Amino acid sequence: MTYRVVAAIDFGTHGSGFAWAVLPAGADAPGERQIDYPDQWDDAPLTYPKNLSALFLDPDGNDRHWGYSARRASAAEEEGRLEHGFKMWLRREGRDAARDPGAGLVGTPERAVPLIAAYLRRLRGAALDRIVGGGGFLESDIRWCLTVPAIWEPEERNLMREAARQAGFPAHDRNRLILVTEPEAATVYCAQDAAAGIGGLGSLATLVVDCGGGTVDIAAYRCRGDGSLEQLRPPSGGKLGSNFINRRFQVQVLRPRLGQAAFKALEAAPAQLMELMDAFERLKTGFRDGDSAVRIPISLKASRIIDPHGGSQRLAAEQQGVDDHIVIEPDVMRGLFQGTTEPLQKLVSTQIRELLADPAVAAEGLRVILVGGFAQSPYVQSRLGQHIDKEFPAGVQLMIPPNPSRAVLGGAVHYACRPEVVHSRRASHTYAVEVSTRRRFGGVLRESGAVRALGITRVRGQGAFRDGVLDPLVLMGESVRVGSERTHSLLPLSKEQSQLEVALYAVPAVKGLTVKTPGARLLGTVVVDIRDSVGEDVEDRVVDLHFTFGGTEIGVTVVNRRTQARLDTVVEFAGVPE
Repeated sequence: MTYRVVAAIDFGTHGSGFAWAVLPAGADAPGERQIDYPDQWDDAPLTYPKNLSALFLDPDGNDRHWGYSARRASAAEEEGRLEHGFKMWLRREGRDAARDPGAGLVGTPERAVPLIAAYLRRLRGAALDRIVGGGGFLESDIRWCLTVPAIWEPEERNLMREAARQAGFPAHDRNRLILVTEPEAATVYCAQDAAAGIGGLGSLATLVVDCGGGTVDIAAYRCRGDGSLEQLRPPSGGKLGSNFINRRFQVQVLRPRLGQAAFKALEAAPAQLMELMDAFERLKTGFRDGDSAVRIPISLKASRIIDPHGGSQRLAAEQQGVDDHIVIEPDVMRGLFQGTTEPLQKLVSTQIRELLADPAVAAEGLRVILVGGFAQSPYVQSRLGQHIDKEFPAGVQLMIPPNPSRAVLGGAVHYACRPEVVHSRRASHTYAVEVSTRRRFGGVLRESGAVRALGITRVRGQGAFRDGVLDPLVLMGESVRVGSERTHSLLPLSKEQSQLEVALYAVPAVKGLTVKTPGARLLGTVVVDIRDSVGEDVEDRVVDLHFTFGGTEIGVTVVNRRTQARLDTVVEFAGVPE
């Protein structure tokens, strides 16, 4: 299908936006693409390519307002509740940790998916107003690209696709809605967009560090001779976004200085707390190492809220008599950043060292590119730059594009124009299917002449079979060309069996692969309907599963050998909310 327009949706923990470009009728040169970055949002305090990732729900749970308007409604004490930070609720390892008060995030995937869908529906509507209403195109002219964190597992990416489907995106068509990881999109931006201001990537190994509101993603790439990108290492990262600094400010500064009762009263007055947090956000964004103490004024309304609980009196005692401002000394501000900048430095250092272990990279040198909304922080820039200069005095260069907050959005537009710009990716896990082996034959039943073992679907209670063996399709760390197919063949245990169920596992190892290997987890299952061959000899009922790897998502195609019928199917992921 030919697309006339490509549109990118960057859904973030703190802010979300969209960008789009019209594809020319003839040859398309990436450097000449004109990308539109809408930056005007209702009730936003400034022009910026992202709206606030927040919803205001009425008492019936309907999204009455979104973005900065949702926050305004909460401050105006409209009837309902404000929801934000729900992107982080999808993360598998963070679902319980998200309940930690220090994280400031409480939620589950079951709650997150409908909230994300509601927000994406609003963002999609804003994009369509611009593209269809203002640009004169049809919705069917658009190919969409949705960004996801690189550290997310297939389960979380699948949940994002489900939320997009509920929001009205053509999620059933994987050509009309494609996914790209955030650091990969930023890499494409740096390689192809003249606005990146770094002269393209060339053949130099490049480590892209994407710092957002909720997560930091790190991925390494190199440009090949044909201009395509190859991933050099599996991505890494963590929950180190700028939102956690805001939370530390509340927990480590506001609450102890005001006292628990006064702080709780302020929390119950969202307009006044929001005013303080907006002021802190501005100070945080502009803070530089070496700055003097910064002061956040306390409004008269806020004073009236905290005074009955002794807040102003306690504040004066904590701040040498100052009770009308929150005074943040430079060392305190640095301490608020420390929980983010130090782990960030360690993550980047680890990736650099592993890349420099390759003699070719060590000889040519390495560049580190800092992107994302949090990359605009002078303090983060200087701390990371100083750390790299100290740890790697030669051969490693830190670079920051002129518009680091646009990198992911712009790169996602370029990627949607030409997904083949990414040649290969590294597998972050070993992906394997569970098989049963015949005990009485002392090994795996093999198809005559085939190299790969012929897997046999597991049926509980069949004593003649050894369950739990994992047959690898892709090994952890392996460089996998985009679109690579790995085939797994299987047959039923009996003539009467009407379906095959294949379990797909992710394992952080390359040897001794069983379902009990430490860290092994069930991703989901592929169910194959074989009712049409019930009653036939087992050997005539072989089915081939073609798993497609190397892309942002795992694809599956089933081929019935007897009929040669092909069926595109999906992995039914474990733990997906109903």
